[in-house]
Amino acid sequence: MLEKFNKHFQPGSDNITASDELINEYKAKVPSLLINIWQTTGFGKYNNGLIEIINPKDFEANLWTWLGREVANYTPFAITGFGELFYYRKLTETDEDVCMIDIQYRRIETLVWSMESFFEDFLINDKNRVVWLREGLFIKASSEKGKLQKGEIFTFVPVLAIGGAEEINYLQKGNANIYQNLVFQMTSY
Repeated sequence: MLEKFNKHFQPGSDNITASDELINEYKAKVPSLLINIWQTTGFGKYNNGLIEIINPKDFEANLWTWLGREVANYTPFAITGFGELFYYRKLTETDEDVCMIDIQYRRIETLVWSMESFFEDFLINDKNRVVWLREGLFIKASSEKGKLQKGEIFTFVPVLAIGGAEEINYLQKGNANIYQNLVFQMTSY
């Protein structure tokens, strides 16, 4: 299970596994593959924060804010090193997909049709990492600005939608939760 993901994405040494209570709360809402990640390599940074597997409890309020409503069968599960939010949608007993909220441009994209495809295909694809995770900029930012801490991301200042640029001199470090809320407020027209 997750052979390609585990080969390409190294978990941080300070990742923590999910509690039994959290597992019990979400086991009917998310695929067993995600539960397995939560129980083994856990919540935290992968590849120094290129992606962070998050505790859904910490980001549900942000997801509801961005969507404009609470949706019981949608679960936030990861963020990029720049704060984009990935969430899982259990559409029916057999249908599912993974979406991303591009906070910089207020877009929601459906990326893949299964959680397995997200980890084993989408994240492994070189072009996807460049386009969706901004891997090149992330590597440069990590080198110049230093390693990200838990819950921390690189923030665009100003945000891209209002004049920032995908360049190193427009980046700072900041709290992912706060930044997602701030960008929502700044880009609400």
